[in-house]
Amino acid sequence: MEWEVVLRGPEPILEELTQAFKDNESTIVKSNDAFILRSSNFVNLKDAAEVRLKAAPMVEALSGISRMLLQSEAPLGIASLVEIRSDGSRNIFVELEPAVLRITAGLVSVQVSHLDGSIEERRPSDPASTWLRKALATPEAARALRLRDKSPLSWTDLYRLFEVIVDGVGGAEVIATEGWASRTQLRRFKHSANSVSVAGDSARHGVEPTAPPADAMTISEARSLVDILLARWLGNTAR
Repeated sequence: MEWEVVLRGPEPILEELTQAFKDNESTIVKSNDAFILRSSNFVNLKDAAEVRLKAAPMVEALSGISRMLLQSEAPLGIASLVEIRSDGSRNIFVELEPAVLRITAGLVSVQVSHLDGSIEERRPSDPASTWLRKALATPEAARALRLRDKSPLSWTDLYRLFEVIVDGVGGAEVIATEGWASRTQLRRFKHSANSVSVAGDSARHGVEPTAPPADAMTISEARSLVDILLARWLGNTAR
C-alpha cells in the first residue's frame, strides 16, 4: 500500500522545497496544484493513523527548516493523507486546515560561474534534505526545529533554543572551538537574554541579576546568532 501526504503552507515555500527533495528517500513534488510528500517511511503502513504518526514529525521539522532557510512567515502542515490502493483508486483523509498566509514573492537562487565554464545553481533550500535527515535521526535536532518554528522569536524563545543547541553539540566550549561563534558573542548573548534592561519582559529573569551588559546584543543580532549556530549544528554530521 502506498501513501502520500499533501502539504499545506505558502506556495513559494513549498515550490522551493520541491527543488531540495528530488532524489532522496523523501521527495516533495507538485501535482495538480498540490504539494505532495512521499517517503520510504510511509511504505506498507496500514492506516491513516500510522501515516500521520510518521508524517507529523517530518512536517514539523520541514516547517522549522522553512522558517530558517526560506524565512517563511507561516508554518507548514498536513492538508490531507492519500491512500493509493492496488487498483489505482485513492482514498483521501482530509485534515482540518487553519488560515494560511499566502506569499506571492519568489525566492532567489544564485548562479555561480566556475573557471571551467560550468555554472552551479545554489538555492536557499539546498541544506533542507540534510537537515531533515538529522532531525529524523536526532531527537534534540527535531526539538530545536520545533522551537524554531515560530516568528518572531523572543529572547526567551531564543535562549531555550540556544540551550538545546549547546547541549546537542556537547557544550558552549565546543561552539567556540569549532569557530561557530566567539566566546565573547556567547557571553553577550547570555548576558543580554538575562537582562531586564535589555530584554524587558522577555528576559529570562524577572529582576536584573547583575549589572546590565555594557555591550548589549540586540534582538536581531541574537536571532542571527542562534540561526547560525543551529545551521552549523544541523549541517555537522559529526555531532
